[in-house]
Amino acid sequence: MVSLSNRTSMALFSDPMDHYSHRVRIVMEEKGVTSEIIDSDTNDLSNEILEVSPYAELPVLVDRDVCLYDSLILMEYLDERFPHPPLLPVYPVSRAHIRLFIQRIEKDWCGIFDELISGNQTEAKAKKLRADLKSQILGMSLILKEKPYFMSDEFSLVDCCIAPILWRLPLIDIELQKDTKTKPIYAYMQRVFTKPCFINSLSELERDIRSD
Repeated sequence: MVSLSNRTSMALFSDPMDHYSHRVRIVMEEKGVTSEIIDSDTNDLSNEILEVSPYAELPVLVDRDVCLYDSLILMEYLDERFPHPPLLPVYPVSRAHIRLFIQRIEKDWCGIFDELISGNQTEAKAKKLRADLKSQILGMSLILKEKPYFMSDEFSLVDCCIAPILWRLPLIDIELQKDTKTKPIYAYMQRVFTKPCFINSLSELERDIRSD
């Protein structure tokens, strides 16, 4: 058991295959945060982690005497704790828009992806879920024509939420055809997947998802 108390350095308890953990690792790498990454299994959490994560979820961040859970809270905490480079805009209205975009990803993408990755559905249901998520992703194409990142000229917390799901599409049998419609999406994936913060954030298991 790893003790959460009396730690003298930051530690992230992270599931090496979980997209919620992955998004926080991307933020940490973009910020250049020095932290111990402790691989953990969401299905086999220690009692100490369960005490600070009431919904039995990862990631969990320990920063000396502070223990935090929920990936969105962790990302914003890290953005405020380590302000450079900023991953949220300075102006309140722009910050609110970014938060709304993240909320849409949570509602429109994450629920579907999580259900598919669980495998707890009939093939007919899985087929519908894949079609729904694919439609959501394809709908992003026109947006990505306008800016290098999602609705922004700068890499932001929205991209940190989107990229881990796009990276994991092979796990849920979604393949995007390469054509004129998907060209902006593939350009976006290339742009994000080759960023040092993304490359360095990948666990060994995550690297294997697209090892070919």
